[in-house]
Formats: sequence, structure tokens, C-alpha cells
Amino acid sequence: MKKRALAVMLAGAMVLGAQTGVWAASDTSDQKEGELTLLMVNDWIDETGAKGEELTKVIKQYEEENPGVEITLQGASQQDIKESFQTAALAGGGADIVMMDNSGHAIDLAAMGLLYPLEDITTADELTAQYQEGPLNSGKFEGKYYSVPWYMDCTGLYYNKERLEELGIDVPTTWEELSDAVDKAKEAGYGGIITYQSAYAFYSFFYQNECPVIDTSGDIPQVVIDNKEGKEAWNYICDLISKGGLVESFKEATTWDKVYESFANGEATFLLGGDWCSSGVENINPDLDYGIAPMVKGKTEATVLGGWTWNINTNCKNPELAYDLIQYLNSEKGDSLLGVEGKISARKDFDYDKALEGNDKLKVFTEEFPYTEARPAVINEKSIDELITNAILEVDYGQSSAEDALTSLTQKLNENIASNYQ
Repeated sequence: MKKRALAVMLAGAMVLGAQTGVWAASDTSDQKEGELTLLMVNDWIDETGAKGEELTKVIKQYEEENPGVEITLQGASQQDIKESFQTAALAGGGADIVMMDNSGHAIDLAAMGLLYPLEDITTADELTAQYQEGPLNSGKFEGKYYSVPWYMDCTGLYYNKERLEELGIDVPTTWEELSDAVDKAKEAGYGGIITYQSAYAFYSFFYQNECPVIDTSGDIPQVVIDNKEGKEAWNYICDLISKGGLVESFKEATTWDKVYESFANGEATFLLGGDWCSSGVENINPDLDYGIAPMVKGKTEATVLGGWTWNINTNCKNPELAYDLIQYLNSEKGDSLLGVEGKISARKDFDYDKALEGNDKLKVFTEEFPYTEARPAVINEKSIDELITNAILEVDYGQSSAEDALTSLTQKLNENIASNYQ
């Protein structure tokens, strides 16, 4: 079938798919042919584990429905998957589809011309009809979408129920209430907040104060972390730090395991993190009585995005077929993949209640999805994260005042943007 004809067929089928949540194209065409390679994180291709077993099952199901298609799975570590794909794609090869973290990876690869633009296969309207805005924007570069969201998560506020009851503290819902709760916990000899040592959770406070940190609406990103809204958010974060709001172990929290341990053993009263933290905490202390609430509200409700996406290699010889497989994996026929570890699809029509049945604690995250925002869509977001993290640590270690740290951070961010957008 010629490319144009297949694209028209897929477009029509995707409209139905967006309405029903079922990938209709795979049911209406028996003429798909070709070979695809799919690069996944290693545990997804390990057939001895639950994730690998389920992926193999779903892939075989797709091949059975489309006898002319052959799919090969490849693996890489979570830390190396981006670099592995990038190296191969730069050499003119690489897997046809790669799963990647939505923390700026697609932006870097799109900037290098290594990802296939989705507008050549589908339309922005069709994508926005199917998927949540935050995950879609994580793969938007220079006005075009390059990533199809797979599953998403976001940051919530974990709290020690028993401790809040002991201290007579209501679950915080605003900046002021969180600050007051930290004060009361500290006065009683308890620790305040733990989170991962990165800019990840701290982005939420800027977004809650209507500051995007870096404005990407124009041709060249503009650093706005030092505007009025940005300064207010920065000063709030630094006020929490200056009064000991971050527990001591934050200085060593370079892995999520350290975060779980701090909250599970009672050092921290609050934890800022996503749905994956729940199992991490419970594995350490299954008896801990804790709850999860939405992130506190500033001027508006906002929280930061996490999760993974599907991306098509610009070297892919059959991008329409690659997109068809992605849509299949993202449909109800692929929901069993997410069920293996309780992940939530970025699809708008996903049945949250069914997926989280028996795990009511995690339903709070689905309430946040409509106002979940991606990290700044800039080239080399990893370096932006590192600069913000270092500035926070300077304040935490008492090496710099909030004002001086922000001035220095703003300068470094501007230099970073200038070097990446020459």
C-alpha cells in the first residue's frame, strides 16, 4: 500500500480510536507489512519477569493480528537508553521506536534531527484529542510534536498520618499551610520535607506561581526564573530551606531509595514524589500509616510531570507502521502492560478507577493530571536541572543567600540557553 493511502486510512481510524479508546486501525486493515525494531529498557525485554512476559504477549498479539509484520525487541539500561539510541541514529541506524523518559530527552533528539515529526503521520488535533496536554508538551519542539506519550505520573504530597494527627496538623493544601506544618513538625523535633535531589519537585512551586522557569513560547527560549513570580517561588523554596524545612538526608538523596528511606523511617514528615514512591516506602516500612494529597496550591494548581514516551527514529523506513504499533500499545489492547506495575496511561479516556482498583491512595495523582506540566522543553534540560539543583544546594549548605543564588543561577541559565541556541 502506498504511503499516502496508508496515511489516509490511519487518519480515519485514529479519529475512531480517539473516541473509543480502542485502536481501530489494527482491526480494519490486514495489509500491514514490514519489520520494526523496538528499543526498550532492559526489564521490558526480560521474559523471565512480569513486564517482559507481558510485553512479549502483547507484541505477539499484534503480530498475529498483522501477519505481515515482524517486530524485534532490543534492550538498554534506563541510564543508557537515550545515549544508545542517539549514537546509533547519528550513524544512520538505530531502532525504529524507542521508549524514553519525558524529562527533555525527546527535545534533545529532535533538535539533532533524530526523531520523526508526528505531523507527517497525524495531526496536532488528533494527538490533543487522545492525550493529556502535559505529556504531549514534553515532546514538543519548535511547535511540532515528536513524542507520543505512553504512561504518565506527577508529583504529590506524601504525609505521615500519625504524626499530623499527633501534632494537630491538617493536611496542607496551600504554600502557607505547608510552611506552617513544617514549623510545627520542627518545633516537635521532627523533620520536614524529603524529595529527590534534583530540580524535579521544585518545578512545581514555580508552576504554581505561574512562572514557567524558562519561557519556550518564542523562537529562542527566555529565562524568566527571576521575574516577579519566579522570585516569589524561589524565595518560598529558600525560606523552607533556611528554617530547616528540608531534612538533612536531602543532601544525600541522589537516588529515590534515599528518599523512601527518609520518609519510611520517620525522619521526614512529608515526601514530594510520584506514584512509584508508594511501593518504595511500603517495601521499607509496610506498617507506616501515610496518605497522599495533591501538591499544595499557590496562585494556581500545578505539579510537575514524569513518565515515559514513544519516539520514532528519523531513520525509520516505515514510520506509519511504527506509529500504528505505538497506537496499538497505547490502546486498551496494551493496557495490560501498564497493569503490571500499576502505571497510568496518558490517554485521556483511560479508565483510572479500574486501573487503580484496590489502591485508592494513588487515585489522587489522577486528580492532578489535568494541571500537570512538563519540565521546560529546552535543549539539554538535564543541564538546566543540574544548575537549579546546585543553586538549591548552595542555599541548603549555607554557601549563598537566596538573592545571590538566584542572581548567579539566572546568569548561568542564560549562558546555557545562549550556548544551545546559537
